[in-house]
Amino acid sequence: MISLEAMRYIERLLLARGVEQYYMDVLQIPVAPASRQIYTAANRGHLYLLTHELPEHTSISSETSALNIDGSWQTKGITKVQEFTGQLAISLPENHGINQIEFIRAIPN
Repeated sequence: MISLEAMRYIERLLLARGVEQYYMDVLQIPVAPASRQIYTAANRGHLYLLTHELPEHTSISSETSALNIDGSWQTKGITKVQEFTGQLAISLPENHGINQIEFIRAIPN
């Protein structure tokens, strides 16, 4: 479930980047139990991480950002809504227990 607080935060981030008109949807990336590396196709959208329950040692990187999940991740609050653009490279630890990772995708008009 997407919180109103998260949506407002994403809207503020987009406005700060000069993006006033955009198409928005949810991007769900399925994760197989044995998957350790996932790569997405590149796109021109802004991707905002919605999945907040990620195991330690997960890393997500894109053309513009990198995130490494450590022990302090659970206390980050709204700042867990990390922004990425372009192709994603996701690295997961063994026995990660995740079946999907969700992002809000905003594509400028």
